[in-house]
Amino acid sequence: MRSNQTLFACLALAALFTFLFNGVGIGLNLLLFEVVAFGALAVLRRLPLKRDVLITVGGSLLTAVLVVLHGSTLAIVMNVLSVVLAMGVVLAPELGALHHGLVLGFSHMLEAPRALWRSMPGAAASVRGITPRGAVTGAMVPLVVLLFVSLYSASNPIFGELVDDFHAWIGEPSASLPFVFLLGLGLSCFLLLLTRNDRLMRWATGKHDALLPGDAQQSPALRAEVRTGIVLLATLNALLLLLNVLDIHHVWFNFSFTGQYLKQFVHQGTWLLTFSIVLGALIVLYYFRGDLNFHSRNRTIKALSYVWLAQNAVLAISVAVRDYWYIHHYALAYKRIGVAFFLLATLVGLALILQKVRRQRSHHFLARWNMLSVYLIALVMSLFDWDTLIARYNVAQSEKAFVELNFLATLDDKALPYLIRSDLQLENLEAHNRHLIGTERYHRWLYLHQRVYANWIHRRAVSFVKEFEQRSWREWNLADARAFAELRTLEE
Repeated sequence: MRSNQTLFACLALAALFTFLFNGVGIGLNLLLFEVVAFGALAVLRRLPLKRDVLITVGGSLLTAVLVVLHGSTLAIVMNVLSVVLAMGVVLAPELGALHHGLVLGFSHMLEAPRALWRSMPGAAASVRGITPRGAVTGAMVPLVVLLFVSLYSASNPIFGELVDDFHAWIGEPSASLPFVFLLGLGLSCFLLLLTRNDRLMRWATGKHDALLPGDAQQSPALRAEVRTGIVLLATLNALLLLLNVLDIHHVWFNFSFTGQYLKQFVHQGTWLLTFSIVLGALIVLYYFRGDLNFHSRNRTIKALSYVWLAQNAVLAISVAVRDYWYIHHYALAYKRIGVAFFLLATLVGLALILQKVRRQRSHHFLARWNMLSVYLIALVMSLFDWDTLIARYNVAQSEKAFVELNFLATLDDKALPYLIRSDLQLENLEAHNRHLIGTERYHRWLYLHQRVYANWIHRRAVSFVKEFEQRSWREWNLADARAFAELRTLEE
């Protein structure tokens, strides 16, 4: 009975997916579909009230709401990731590890179609038992229904109006309809049918947070490794101390901007420093991978590791200061925002490594908590409508920072109301840019001319208004609706 209910739910959910997504974009339909899908999953499977289940299912619904509010690509990507994580965690909530849930989720994606086939009552027998007459009879059912709908519509004007309204509501069927239904069926199977990969489960359940002491705690090789680690970490700490002192003096407090490009200052410095932070973390993880955690004379190397991790945190802050100066003088951009959140994840990762060393934890502990922190930070990133925020900030800073018209022209349509500037405003912006970096470097072939920018934004605005008026309610999102209303106001 339970199998029949699940099969019916999969077919019904696939039909709902087809109705909501066929021929339209992503917007309100995503939230409606996932509310129904997770509701059906809760009814059929009784979702366990575990921490990771609540986080990932909540993250899925939160990002679906953010898609309706912002319509951003980041929110859509995070929604897909959240759903995969949620299903992986639902399959094995006892593991309590998102990175295991991610692996199980992708494995389940491959197993779900087979689970659908197995859920069909007498699947193989029913296929063998189909006769040509039975197939023709089954195919005639929808044709007969359509025939009677046509007859009733022609004979009763009121019934005909209802049918016409229904057609207008769902839209005309398209050639993509069968493919959308199959996609919806695959997604419905992924969400409602549960599978269990025994091999992955054995791998996942064998991982633990705590390290266990081995037999080589006092071996000569381990003692030699401790001495080598002390020399290496002491030397690296001295080098990093010098670098941090130089950065604090020259970057934190005495940085001077004279119109120079800061791309190399930030990009090259950021990636090199980030690589050094990751390499430094790997050095600590190498030494504290096993029995050294339980060595009776590991206090010195532990202390040096703590200092090394703290200094790497200062180095990460130096990278953040570089990013701040870049934003201050050259306004916001996607990568500059991404660097800030990446550094936040780096600082959390360094803190987790410190906890691993101090509390004698395993790499599993590190992977488990790092995955959770990265996921939560990515969710925080998706809370913001970055295109609109960038457009508003950069335009507001046009008399203080260098604002590149080339970049503004690539922002999403929902930012268009903030990108429309008067001729005088664009002239002032271009004059400020030229003054900031020097006339000789402000070439026409390198930077978009104000008139070209104004014409391009105008054409985009006209095209967006026409396109939005033809959209279905299913793909509605608040950010585009606001942009449409503001653009219509500007036209008047």
